[in-house]
Amino acid sequence: MFKNRLINIALIILMAITLIGVVMFIIWQSYLKQPADPAAVNGQQVEKKISAEELEKVTLETEEIRTNLLTGDLILAKFAVQAENEKVKKELELRKPQVVHTVIKTLSAMKPEEVQGPKGMERVESAIKTELNKLLEKGKIVDVITTHKIVDI
Repeated sequence: MFKNRLINIALIILMAITLIGVVMFIIWQSYLKQPADPAAVNGQQVEKKISAEELEKVTLETEEIRTNLLTGDLILAKFAVQAENEKVKKELELRKPQVVHTVIKTLSAMKPEEVQGPKGMERVESAIKTELNKLLEKGKIVDVITTHKIVDI
């Protein structure tokens, strides 16, 4: 490279320090930096607990919904939809016919074995939550809870 050995050694040391600095910066950005949202852990949002009064203010309950499942079997269900805040709950109340339609559409696409048991109800609640979030202009649905369910096979 250069004829002077001292310059060669200095350049090698300078490149090594730069490389170590870049690697340390990447590690710091990736692993050691605290999440911007204190409620987020490992990149996933952690639900914070709310009081019963706050829960009531942001929860919309549907009336009993009766519909046929994909196989023609009857299901009778009632859901509580927890919104992100009171504004989202108000929007849900205004869109209540769409909420009921979404629940019916989701349930009518399922078979009885898909809605039975704890895993089945989790699947139903998750599907309803996903579809309802598509309806909203602002905000989101935090949770959907089944409060009543009867499947007539």
